[in-house]
Amino acid sequence: MMSKIKIHQILFILTSSVIIYACALQHAMSFGSYSYEIPEFSVAIVVVSLILIGTIGVAHGALDGKIIWEHSSRYSVRLKLYSIYLILAFSGAILWFFYPLGGLAVLLIMSSFHFGVSDLNFLKNIRISLKLYWGFAMTFLPLLFKEEVVSELFFDLTSMVIYPEIIYTIRIMVILSIILFFLSILMMRRAGKDENSSELKLLCIEMGVLIALAYYLNPLIWFSFYFCGLHGLRAIIDSEFKIIPDLIWLILFTAPISLMIFLIEWDYNFNSLLVVFPILASLTVAHMLLPRIKNYVKS
Repeated sequence: MMSKIKIHQILFILTSSVIIYACALQHAMSFGSYSYEIPEFSVAIVVVSLILIGTIGVAHGALDGKIIWEHSSRYSVRLKLYSIYLILAFSGAILWFFYPLGGLAVLLIMSSFHFGVSDLNFLKNIRISLKLYWGFAMTFLPLLFKEEVVSELFFDLTSMVIYPEIIYTIRIMVILSIILFFLSILMMRRAGKDENSSELKLLCIEMGVLIALAYYLNPLIWFSFYFCGLHGLRAIIDSEFKIIPDLIWLILFTAPISLMIFLIEWDYNFNSLLVVFPILASLTVAHMLLPRIKNYVKS
């Protein structure tokens, strides 16, 4: 019987393949004059992306409340954990408000670690380097094909121009990360480490379809698809999500975030998705540091 993770891998690959085929078909029909924007559907795509990010995308973070609650039966300990967690989240928001470039840098650096550790958590006995290759690629993959678009997005987020030399260096590092990712898996196969054999094969295909999607999709739409369809769902599956009571935690946590996203004044275009990044940055800081907070409170 296939595991839930393997089923998710297969479904993600199949869904991605359909999107890639549709994009390739449109590209062929337009005789090379392919537009990375789809104006007649842009409003629907943006709204759906915002809803997905505000729910599924941050759903695994919603379970932090459950983790804190179950960490101790003492209300004083729970209160201390919640307080530290909220302070870290607000600190991230304050950093982004006063120094957006610093907030963006923190988000990108922490995402490079978080995506790799979280997405590949289901694999057994693999080196941390493989997770870092995956995490770095997922954080910066759109830069390979949409350098100008991503640079403009960075400027919209920070009001500062990122030096072309920095962008070029990151692109080279993404290419190296992808190459080293595949080489690491090949070396594991040759070393006879087959306990993750089928999952690693599917993981390689996932990397391939994500690269293809990064070629066709607007970077913000690509991020929404990856963040919700792969990262968010995989983290939920890995946490052994239960409808009751976990769904309650999810609703309580994500409803205010979704309301916050839609209450902010925004236009109906792809750049509207930028509103989620300061929110994600604030939550990511607290989410990633939760294990350390628990150990600190325990000590």
